[in-house]
Amino acid sequence: MISYFDCMLRYFEFSGRSTRRQYWLFFLFGTIACGAALFADYTIDGANLAEGEYGPFTLFAGLFHLMPGITVTVRRLHDTGRSGWWYFIQLVPVIGSIAMLVWMMWPPEQGENDFGPDPRDARAQASWTRPPRTTIPRQVRMGSSAARERARRNDAGEIQRFI
Repeated sequence: MISYFDCMLRYFEFSGRSTRRQYWLFFLFGTIACGAALFADYTIDGANLAEGEYGPFTLFAGLFHLMPGITVTVRRLHDTGRSGWWYFIQLVPVIGSIAMLVWMMWPPEQGENDFGPDPRDARAQASWTRPPRTTIPRQVRMGSSAARERARRNDAGEIQRFI
């Protein structure tokens, strides 16, 4: 579930890398959400799926997951060492879809590549001297431990409050 929320928080972020786990869990939860929206449209609105009618819930869920789906796919391509421009290979019928499916299951490049450090390597994340380029504040993107901690003890044992 954390992988899904990480992808949703990185809504417009094409830079960096995403793991296979992040990619597949995002699409699993996105498919479940769209399926629930289809069911809601069918039961509440009476949408006729055989005629291609989609209700408001389905359209909202589909559009809501469209951009993060593109960005997580581009970041997954970066994890395999490919440029994000390879995303457009899907426009080639059959061959493009098969190539993309294979690449999404492809093992990652170990260590740092042209698109950033390996997201599985904790040492690489800790050794960054500057934060990655993103428009999302770090506290929102990574979760802030300072926001969760209401009090912290200093060297003298006194409690310091942070707001």
